[in-house]
Amino acid sequence: MYVKKNSCKNGRILLTFTHGYRENGKLKQKNIETLGYLDELEKIYADPIAHFREIAKQRTAEKALESEPIHLDLDPAAEIGQFEIGLKNLGYAVFEKIYHELGIHTFFQRHENRLNIDFNLNAIFRLLVYSRILDPGSKKQAYDNQSQFFETMAPSLESVYRSLDYYDRFNLDLQAWLNEAVKNQYGRNQEYAYYDVTNYYFEIDEEDELRRRGPSKEHRPNPLVQMGLLLDSQGLPLAYHLFPGNGSEKLSLNPLLSRTKEEYGLSRLVVVADKGLNCVDNIAYQLVQGNGYIYSQSIRAADQEFKQYVLEQSSYRKNGDNSRCKSRIYPKEITFTNAEGKKKKIRVDQKQVVFYSQDYADQARYERNRTVAKARKYLQNASGLTRVLAYSAASYIQGLQYDKDGEIIETKAKLYLDEARIREEEQYDGYYAIVTSELTMSDADIIETYHGLWKIEETFKISKSDFKTRPIYVSLETHIEAHFLTCFVALLLTRILELRMNKAGLPAVETCPQKAGKRLFSAFELIESLRKYTCSHVSENVYNFHYTDPVIRSIEQVFLMDLNKRFRKRGDIRKFIASMKK
Repeated sequence: MYVKKNSCKNGRILLTFTHGYRENGKLKQKNIETLGYLDELEKIYADPIAHFREIAKQRTAEKALESEPIHLDLDPAAEIGQFEIGLKNLGYAVFEKIYHELGIHTFFQRHENRLNIDFNLNAIFRLLVYSRILDPGSKKQAYDNQSQFFETMAPSLESVYRSLDYYDRFNLDLQAWLNEAVKNQYGRNQEYAYYDVTNYYFEIDEEDELRRRGPSKEHRPNPLVQMGLLLDSQGLPLAYHLFPGNGSEKLSLNPLLSRTKEEYGLSRLVVVADKGLNCVDNIAYQLVQGNGYIYSQSIRAADQEFKQYVLEQSSYRKNGDNSRCKSRIYPKEITFTNAEGKKKKIRVDQKQVVFYSQDYADQARYERNRTVAKARKYLQNASGLTRVLAYSAASYIQGLQYDKDGEIIETKAKLYLDEARIREEEQYDGYYAIVTSELTMSDADIIETYHGLWKIEETFKISKSDFKTRPIYVSLETHIEAHFLTCFVALLLTRILELRMNKAGLPAVETCPQKAGKRLFSAFELIESLRKYTCSHVSENVYNFHYTDPVIRSIEQVFLMDLNKRFRKRGDIRKFIASMKK
């Protein structure tokens, strides 16, 4: 191996690691790795050629040692310390494989060719995505901790922040690229899409155009940004967009849906969402645009006719599992605001499905009893009421007054428990309703499709808890957009990993969750195991891997990866990582 200087048409010198070999008596060359343009590398190294020649010399020596057995000089008296220092993680290798299957490296290479920049957009993007999954934190933390990987991906912290501007620029193009790649690689059912909204907070006081105060999912007073997310029927992220923290989530769906349909070439999409998105404007929009919808319907907030329909028992069909359901097609006239801002009436034939479960009834009763108990407690000490309680126990207390910020204020008004509300709610324990445009769809399929919403709820949980997407440490709007793009790709890679593992049909093992004898993997346990798949440097050329479990062995089986070696040479590890990129 040696360093080769390649003259390019643009007049610049491109450095590569090149391997010389003979084939049929002829001397040939093969470029192994592109190092970068000489003028760019001179900004990083005093003498780039000398620097990389030394590396080439080292790798050549390592290659010569690869076939030799491993000999370790071990101290039998050595003790295990409290913490391992300098651990490297090889768990990113499986994400590297999925990343390259999706062709994300090709996407950035095509864009980089048109840019005059001195850093590698693809390498830095990989660093930010893999760090988000395996070692989540700030952009600075990702840069500082990149030594945990077997590659240097970012030459400087400045290059990391500069790259964020370009990721924002390519955001929509990359989402469209990923959609096509997922369709081609894994198949994608785009008949149904799950949609929901959550928000993420910033530890700042001042608002701007994007970061605005609004109803926080976590009841925090900080400025927020909201994310609307679409998942496909398999739970794979499809598209997303950001909007200000004070925006209405009801109004967030249609812009994203229109963009997604246009850019992805979709003729019709049935949107599945909870009751927070169920409003006449959204229903009308879906129908006018030729789409469909499956929404949950609040029973307690419905009109009296629908409540009576829910409680009327004779038309229910028993399901044999302590549950029952019924449905009807119900004509409804709705008034909505069209694109020109004018009120318009249309007739909607809507299928209404009502489902009852004793388990749901027991759970609803349990949760309300806990909340009512809190309300009774605070009736004895009104000064202990807080804003947070307004979302729970305070809703059962009559006589409370609030200031303009929603804070409970002390008054001389008499407070008492709202017994009428409690009795009203008790009637509907265990019932839930779904409304849909899909008139010919069976009740069972409607219910099953709607239940898929747990996938998006879990995705938000992964984003917030496992990936620590918030609080957000960048402040420029372009950098915020780029931050969420890397999180979106991290979610996509993780969900693809989970999907492929669960489609493999591996037999269940003792102590593992199972269904019909098949092993089921959660995104959480996959991430946790891969975070632990680490090694330490034990000699000049050897690393000791100290962790495996049933999850790691299952990944090895599904992805045809060798993850069970106790000791690996540096050269073997480089070859292993390189094989993930093919």
